[in-house]
Amino acid sequence: MPLHSYFVLTAFTLLAVVFIFQIARIRGDQFELIGKPTIEKYYFFSGKVTILTTWVLFIIKAANPKLGYIHVPFYLNWLAVAMLWTGILVVLMATVRLGKSLRVGIPQTQTTMQTLGIYHFSRNPLYLGVFTITIGSCIYFPDLINVFFAIYGIYTHHQIIKGEEQFLNNRFGKEWENYAANVRRYL
Repeated sequence: MPLHSYFVLTAFTLLAVVFIFQIARIRGDQFELIGKPTIEKYYFFSGKVTILTTWVLFIIKAANPKLGYIHVPFYLNWLAVAMLWTGILVVLMATVRLGKSLRVGIPQTQTTMQTLGIYHFSRNPLYLGVFTITIGSCIYFPDLINVFFAIYGIYTHHQIIKGEEQFLNNRFGKEWENYAANVRRYL
C-alpha cells in the first residue's frame, strides 16, 4: 500500500474518534443531535448521505489503491491528501469551537452564536472543511459517481447554509448582521 493511503486512513480515523467523542459529549448532556433541517428533508438528508459517500469512497480507494479506471498521478494523490488533512483540521477546529452547539440541522434549544477562533475568518468553517475533504476525494478517486455525489452534496449544503444563515439572522438579529457584514460565508 502506498504511503499516501496510510495518511488517508489515519486522517479519517482521527476524524471518527473526535466525532464519536463530541457526539458522546453532546448526548451525555441530554442534548438532541439532530435539529430541524433548513431545507426539505429529502434534500437535506440526501445531501448529507452523498457527502459521506464521497468520504467512504476516499477511504475505499486508500484501502484498495488499484481501484478505479482513471490513473491518478502521484502528485495528485498527495494534493488530495493535503486537502484531506487541511479539511480535517478545519472541521476539527470548528467542531471544538462549536462545542455543545454542534447539531445536524437547526437546534431547537438555545445556543450561542460562534464568532471567535476559526469563526473569526469564516462564517461556515465546518462546511468549508467538509467541502475541502469532498473535493480532495474527487481528486484522489476521480470516478464519475464520486464527482456527481460531490457536486450534489456541495450544492445541497450550500442551500442548507443559506437556510442556517437565515435562522441565525432571525435568532440573533443585529449581532448576526454585524458579524455577516465583516466575515465571509466561506473564506
